[in-house]
Amino acid sequence: MQYRAIGLIEGQYIPSPEHFTRGILRTSDGLDLNAVLLGRVMSLVRKHLRPERNYLWVVYPRTRDKTEDLHVQLLGVWAPEEMGRTLPEGSRPTVVPDWFSIRGEVVFQSQEKGFIIVKIRQSGKKASANSPSQRVQKDGAAAPKPQAFKLRLIGSLPGKGVGNFWDLQVRRRGSLLYVEAGTPIGPVLKTPPRPRLKRSPPQPKARKSSTPSTRGEASIQEPFYPLRDPTKVPKPVKRKRP
Repeated sequence: MQYRAIGLIEGQYIPSPEHFTRGILRTSDGLDLNAVLLGRVMSLVRKHLRPERNYLWVVYPRTRDKTEDLHVQLLGVWAPEEMGRTLPEGSRPTVVPDWFSIRGEVVFQSQEKGFIIVKIRQSGKKASANSPSQRVQKDGAAAPKPQAFKLRLIGSLPGKGVGNFWDLQVRRRGSLLYVEAGTPIGPVLKTPPRPRLKRSPPQPKARKSSTPSTRGEASIQEPFYPLRDPTKVPKPVKRKRP
């Protein structure tokens, strides 16, 4: 159950005037798809590729949430001649553009409208030994969850497809992705939610002690009684005779 969403598109990459890494991929059938260059292929496009020529691109497909438009991320390109490699005659791989391999969990399907939604989980990037995330994992805390995205595909699946992991063969037609074949792999097991920690009841506040503090002051003041002068003798009290 390895998630995957990758395919091949033949076309010409045209960068935008503002950002070289963002532009359009003009396909061989004349369609303009929004495209983003990833770091691996950026230097190849700058130094070796001819901007007026079509190439076979390895792409990550993406579909928007509210619309059915397709946009792609370019991560590879087939250009052996531009890289200085001379291939023998007949050694070009027999690949067909506009085909995609989609492997993921089907989270929704509509038989009436004829589309399905597949959830793809991305594997998290490996952190270095000195990164904060790696230090957190060593301390025993939970690692960050891998990100996920959803693809909207045109077609239907036999039986109950929701909740199962599928291996799908998909073909691009225009700006839409159509399911040509699918193989169910098995149900996707849901991870149980983590139990919530019970909060301990509030402890009663400790009463102040009546013992003197370190400064010699009593926390509870004693009543003040004035002292008598021992040199003064009290006068006798005369009692009246009956």
